[in-house]
Amino acid sequence: MAMREPQARSREELFEPALTTPGIERREAFADERVWVGTIRTDANTWSDWHVHPGHDTYGFVTEGLVRVEFDAAGHGVEAGPGGFVLIPAGAPHREGNPGDVPNAGVIFRVGQGPVLEPLDGPPASS
Repeated sequence: MAMREPQARSREELFEPALTTPGIERREAFADERVWVGTIRTDANTWSDWHVHPGHDTYGFVTEGLVRVEFDAAGHGVEAGPGGFVLIPAGAPHREGNPGDVPNAGVIFRVGQGPVLEPLDGPPASS
């Protein structure tokens, strides 16, 4: 059995993942069949398309600005600012964005199995 060694990635070594949604700058640091780890950055007043992470719970830590995650057509959602966390359960349709006037940024951890991201045609109906 080969010994696993610690790894490091500099900001310059992060790259755009194969699957992403328009409007959000994502950079991948590490990924395997169980975990995806990377950064996120969004310009002011910018939103992603609607999507879902079918088999992965997504945990976000906000480092700058304001992050909002909406989960239905009526705009219901949650927000977090610097030092705050967001949880998006696996299979929850959503879009994330920046309703603020300055860019936001954060760190994302996705834990689970299966596809990491699937685009959706639009928001689910309001509850």
